[in-house]
Parts: sequence; C-alpha cells; structure tokens
Amino acid sequence: MAFDTDFFFTPGKLSIVADGTYGSSGKGSLASFLTEHADYQFACNTFSAQAGHWVRLDPTEPNKPGRTYFYQSLNSCAYQKDKYEKLYIGPDAAIEFPALMREIEENNIPVKKLGIHPLCTILQDKDSAYERGEVDYEGNPLSNRGDGTMKFGSTAHGVAPCRTRKMLRRQDTILAKDFVALEEMICDVEREIMDRLDKGQKGLLEIAQGFPLSLNYKFYPATTSRNVTVSAALDGMMLPPIYAGNVMLNFRTFPIRIANDKYIGDDGKFLTWAEIQQYDKEDKKYQIYKGTSGGWYDDQEETTWEEITKSSGAVEKIQELTSVTKMPRRVATWSKQCLIDAVKYNRTHGRMFISINFLNYVQNDILGYRGDSIKEFPKCIEWINKNLCDLDKLSAELKILGTGPKTDDKILF
Repeated sequence: MAFDTDFFFTPGKLSIVADGTYGSSGKGSLASFLTEHADYQFACNTFSAQAGHWVRLDPTEPNKPGRTYFYQSLNSCAYQKDKYEKLYIGPDAAIEFPALMREIEENNIPVKKLGIHPLCTILQDKDSAYERGEVDYEGNPLSNRGDGTMKFGSTAHGVAPCRTRKMLRRQDTILAKDFVALEEMICDVEREIMDRLDKGQKGLLEIAQGFPLSLNYKFYPATTSRNVTVSAALDGMMLPPIYAGNVMLNFRTFPIRIANDKYIGDDGKFLTWAEIQQYDKEDKKYQIYKGTSGGWYDDQEETTWEEITKSSGAVEKIQELTSVTKMPRRVATWSKQCLIDAVKYNRTHGRMFISINFLNYVQNDILGYRGDSIKEFPKCIEWINKNLCDLDKLSAELKILGTGPKTDDKILF
C-alpha cells in the first residue's frame, strides 16, 4: 500500500501531533507514519522522560524482524536521520541524560542534526527518589517512605521536582548548558525554528502524554506536571502561536490510564509486573502502596482486558503494560466528552484531523490491515458511526485508523 501524508504538512507552519486521550494512544507510531510518507525538514518537542513512545517498523528483509525504537527524549521520526535536517528539544523539556544518550547512539544521529535548548532541565536521582517518597526535596533520606507523587499514579521519574527547581531558580538545578557532553548540540532552538518556518520549511511538533492529563484540567491532581495542549507545547518551545498549523489528534478505541498501585520489593524499589509474578512464584513478600491514577469521564466505564479480548474476537488474550513502569494498564470505554474537549482545547487556524488507534480491539481480524477503506470490517464501521458522529459539528476530519503496532498498520482516508 502506497501512502501519502503530505496533506498534513504546510510550508511555514508546525504540524502538530497530540494525544486526545490519557496517553499511550500509539502516538509514536502515528508520528512515524506521518513523517515516513511526507516531505518535511525538521521536528521538535518538549518531552519529559516519564513518557515513552514506541516505533515499530516493517522488516526490510524476508524472515527478519523490523527495527524497534523507544523514545523518551527524541521525536518519533529520529530514526529517519537521512530525511530530516535537524531535530530540536525545546526549553521546557526534562531530559533523562542516559536515555538521551541511548537514543542518539541507537539512531546514529550526527551531532549537527541535534539542537538542544540550553535551558532544558536534566533529571537528577534525587528528583525521582522524591517522587517515590524516599527522600525529601533536598535529597535527604526519609526514615519512613513518604507519599511523593506516587499516590496520584506518577511514574516517579522526577519531572515535577525537576521542573520546580528551575522555577525556584535553585542552585541545584542542572541545565543542558551545564553538561559538557551536550555542548556541541546546544543552540538557540526557537530562533532556528522560526528562521526555518519563515523560509517556508515544514516542521513537526510532537506533544507527549495526553490531553486529559493536563495539570489545570478537570482530573487534577491525578495529572501530569504541565498542560498537555497545543498552546502549552508552543509555550514550552518558546514559539508564538502564529506558527501553529494543522493538528492531528490521536485517540484510542479503549482509553487507558496507568495502574493505581505501586509494588515495592525488599530492596525498596518499584517492581515491574514480571517481577511481581516472580515474587509470588517464590512466595516472597512485597509492599503494596495504594494510590489512584485518576478517574474517567462521566460517559466512560472502566472495563477489563478480558472483556475486550472477548468482544473483539481475539484468540490470544489482550493486555497492555505501561511503557515505562511495566505495570498493567487500566482500561475504559470510549468517551464522546473526551473527544469534544480534546478538539476544542487544541484548535488552531489549521485543519483538525482525527486519528483512531487500536481498531483491532473492536474487531480483531483487522489487525495489521492497510488500505483506504474499512468496508470489510462491519464492527469497526458500527463503532465509528456510533462514536464519531459529532466530527462535523466540531469541524474535525477523521483521517487515519490504526490497525496494529507497526508504523504502516494504517488505513488512510
């Protein structure tokens, strides 16, 4: 199937990819798809390390697995180094230094193709330890584990305390300009981007996490540490709104939130789901830290992976673990309220496109299908007609359906 996504990019504008649900909507796959099949010159973001984006590509040779990438700092098109001129990380980003170095090495990106703002913050061990409730804000060990931000479902990467150190102008703030290893990549990010756009170049702005997790939205305090909107992302890049172009809002058929509780092993560290199962197998004790990752919209109901497996007709059990903490995700039914708010809060003067991922959770035999029509999949047609009937009223266009985990597992209308 030959795809063409040039429709999404406009000369002199930033085309913007955002998550309309609570995160983990397959936005990495979407951004990879949009850039893979279009001409563009650069991409930018203000990611923080508590969120991750997966990209899975088709194999280039028969009987061999395709390449897989996991991004916490770089755009989901980072592997396309022969295509773009430069990638930029804006001043509001919170970088986990080892993750950034891993991504640069895995993608073999030349230094000249990376631009990092000097005021990006660098996460410290005490930041994540604070969110785990192990230390106070100064980094001093606590005799009894505190709450940190764990009780609100945080992945505990330390982004909130890292951001507040910068806001408080504390001397223990570490910025990108303080790292010798990054000095060749430091540049005037926003001015370079504005110069490129003023010359008519086309760029991608990718937003991490999901709109309902916005700090100042209705689900506070079970949110992330900043707003997840187009306007907030432009502010995080230090760019004026005049450069905002088309928006692609990505949704899941069954939205997710991360697990409520944390599990702490005998070494005091968080356990992954695999480690919990091993502890149970060995009859080892662990501590359960009770919390909540937040509620749902009024028109949503929490469901189970077992129910989705059954209703979709899948033979093998469907279940998802979080990208960073490797814990089972909570899952819920669709929300029209979420769709309406996500569109309204993220409008620009450009076009508003809608992408829906995980159609295989509605009808499993669509898994991996690629094309320009869903006429062969009646359950998917029924789902779309029922749940996306308000798009005309919202001046939004359904453009892409995701059918599987790989970049090109898409239906493009």
